[in-house]
Amino acid sequence: MMYPRGLRSAYSAPTPHLSKGTYRHKRYGKLLVSCAVLSLLLLAGCGNDQNLTVVDQAASRPVEPTISLSSLDKLDDAYGRTWLSADEIIIDRDNRLIVHNAATGKEHPLTPHRKGIQLLAEASPDGKHVFFTEGVENDRYTIKGYILNIESGHIVTIGTIDMVNEFKWADNSHLISGTPDTGLQIIDLQGHKTTLKLQGDNIKDTIMQVQQVNGTIYFVGGSALNRVQEGNLQSKSIASDVWNFDVAPDGQSIVIQQVGHKESEPGKLTVIDSNGKVLGKVAEGTLLGRPAWSPDGSMLAFSIYQESQQGMKGLYIFNRSTGTTTPVTTEFQAYNTSIRWSPDNRRISLYAEDNGVVTALIGIDVK
Repeated sequence: MMYPRGLRSAYSAPTPHLSKGTYRHKRYGKLLVSCAVLSLLLLAGCGNDQNLTVVDQAASRPVEPTISLSSLDKLDDAYGRTWLSADEIIIDRDNRLIVHNAATGKEHPLTPHRKGIQLLAEASPDGKHVFFTEGVENDRYTIKGYILNIESGHIVTIGTIDMVNEFKWADNSHLISGTPDTGLQIIDLQGHKTTLKLQGDNIKDTIMQVQQVNGTIYFVGGSALNRVQEGNLQSKSIASDVWNFDVAPDGQSIVIQQVGHKESEPGKLTVIDSNGKVLGKVAEGTLLGRPAWSPDGSMLAFSIYQESQQGMKGLYIFNRSTGTTTPVTTEFQAYNTSIRWSPDNRRISLYAEDNGVVTALIGIDVK
């Protein structure tokens, strides 16, 4: 049973319906990135017999953290899916889900006794459960979802799923996703489903991406970013023309990826608050990868694909507290990928599909 390559990365990499080749000839944006500008103040005494005195004002300023690349490893023919722990990442290789240890290089199957085609995986925040999908033998169009208990190995079936709707962990014991009838559903560890009937604007379109943080549910519907509260399902639109988004763990900052209406308009990454107020622009360019906040909310990772040789390209990290953006590596320019942070903020995974599938495991050093 074979599935198109685009289907394999449906949850982790929603991309515009234009091909990369089309974009190469149609969209080139000037890349702009926010950066901190530092000025040095010199105080001098002057006169015929006076020596020049320089007062070091930098010594009185707090030292800002620096971000650098500490390691880069490549996994051929593998899609990096989700981090199970600080060292272990679940990858998809040859239609099987494999646990790869980034520290030792050792691997083992996630579900050694199952034989079906496995496409996607999503670990709960505490790493105790994994949602995964599996194809049905002799039926290339049916895909079912499961929840694996890592400690016991017990697997719960949650039934046939729609590949258009993304599944995310709302917390350690519940999944959340859109439904085929433009609603939302919550699924517990026993596979029980609770349907949420939304009200308000932008609820007639397919919900492709959803995320819950601190009791607030955010979702993209009708190309707008919307939010609802657990106890109040009246949706409110807070941003327009949104293709992807990610909410910081504290719920105070949301990064949105927006696509311009015209071919000449570049895509951009903007940070807003929970009410849609713009806090700042992070990047603007040709094609931008799906951004991701670090687990502690201090950093934002994003990638840029750039056909031309000028401007930014590769993987970058935006420091939320200082407003600085740091280039990490130019080796991977992947706009159609899912960036994932390890739970300890020390590693990032992303994959590229240009010349065969390669997943990069990137070590991050913060000092």
